[in-house]
Amino acid sequence: MATDTTTATTREPRRPVLSRLLRDRRARFALPVLAAVTLAAAASPLLDTRSRATDTDRLLSGPGAAHPLGTDELGRDVLARIVDGAGVTVVVATVAVGAALVLGTLLGLFAGYRGGWLDALLMRAVDGLLAFPLLVLALTVVAALGPGLRNALIAIAVVTTPRFARVVRGEVLSLRTREWVSAAHIVGVPTWALLRRHLLPHLAGTLGVFAALQASTAIIAEASLSFLGLGVQPPQASWGAMVAAGTDHLDASWSLSVFPGLAILLTIAAFNLLADALRDALDAHRPDLDPGR
Repeated sequence: MATDTTTATTREPRRPVLSRLLRDRRARFALPVLAAVTLAAAASPLLDTRSRATDTDRLLSGPGAAHPLGTDELGRDVLARIVDGAGVTVVVATVAVGAALVLGTLLGLFAGYRGGWLDALLMRAVDGLLAFPLLVLALTVVAALGPGLRNALIAIAVVTTPRFARVVRGEVLSLRTREWVSAAHIVGVPTWALLRRHLLPHLAGTLGVFAALQASTAIIAEASLSFLGLGVQPPQASWGAMVAAGTDHLDASWSLSVFPGLAILLTIAAFNLLADALRDALDAHRPDLDPGR
């Protein structure tokens, strides 16, 4: 019974947040869009052959029965390639941002909690990276490593990690002065346990909102790199590369750039709206800061 009571007490604050989130109009738009992108990414291996198949009788054709969104300059189906490119978008939003989330959280936790020379050293390095525009720094990393999806993911993770570190460090500086942190010190709670069980749970909401925002930034960065030919390489599909290819044929086929551009726009808007809705849902039902269980 004690375990059930503890579990119920721990889970109780989550239900109103989810309820508020689902009632938010921004979330009701964002979640179906992101679900559609995720389903498209899951279906992309099934359409890999179709996305690379050419129809020489319909080069740069507009939307029609055979090709709902038209074809590109090689006669490849634009819809199939957009679905194929969704896989790249999901990988960027999960792998690159996930890696930055983990690394940035660890750096921010230890820098904010330890303070002193370690905090000063880490934050000066973070400030140095943040001094460069994100895309410029990503271009520098990709130029050093070479083009390709893997190197683009590394570049995006590298330039995004300092942002997470700075946010987490600021939150930890505020939390470490709480009375329950001092009480944990007095009773001899180990540092790692204090960070993991008491401080980190209070950062979950902030990290969730910030991760959604950074996912949209990462998608823009990958699309920009692919647009410049430094990201995903042919014949693999990427929304940014599709937009770049379409700019050379706008007079012949407007759909070649418009539809992948709309896919980028909708996905970025969905992540931003989800972040706003999640932030408001958390702020409306934020529990008092007490020690995590």
